[in-house]
Amino acid sequence: MAVAKCPLFLTILAVAMEISLACNGYKARMIKAENCAGADAIITLDDDFSVKLNKKCEIVPSGCVMNKAFNTAVSQFKLQKDGIVLKEGKFDLCAAAEHVPNEAKDMLKLFGAPASCPVPEEKICANDHRVDLSKYKAMLGMAKGNLIMDSEITHDTGKSCFHIEMEITKS
Repeated sequence: MAVAKCPLFLTILAVAMEISLACNGYKARMIKAENCAGADAIITLDDDFSVKLNKKCEIVPSGCVMNKAFNTAVSQFKLQKDGIVLKEGKFDLCAAAEHVPNEAKDMLKLFGAPASCPVPEEKICANDHRVDLSKYKAMLGMAKGNLIMDSEITHDTGKSCFHIEMEITKS
């Protein structure tokens, strides 16, 4: 799965990260994570939802994600690093979910993202699952800096929206 081609993966990772010591000596500090679609958002995170990246290069989520039912999900997104736009565009999350490897589908489901559409109304809780990212630790250097991700997702049943700001540093 190419990170640049999967803004949903970046969004989910960025929304959930707290200040933590990550693998390979990297630290991630969440500056801001906002649900900008208001109270009627289709996808929402529990207030206590969080993810830590541990020294073993595992994502360890806690908390729950709530999905209201939807059949479609098209994201208009923009990813910036240190003030420079890296990627922006439109992305059909449902169509993309059908083409990712099974390993990625398991990770997406863990964070409440669809493995396929339609998506029923459901609450998905992490229950201390871990997702191993050790094979991607060499890519952390490319993410170093100040990252901003904006994603407005249009569903057939409403909207979801996320604004995420984070900083990735190496200690």
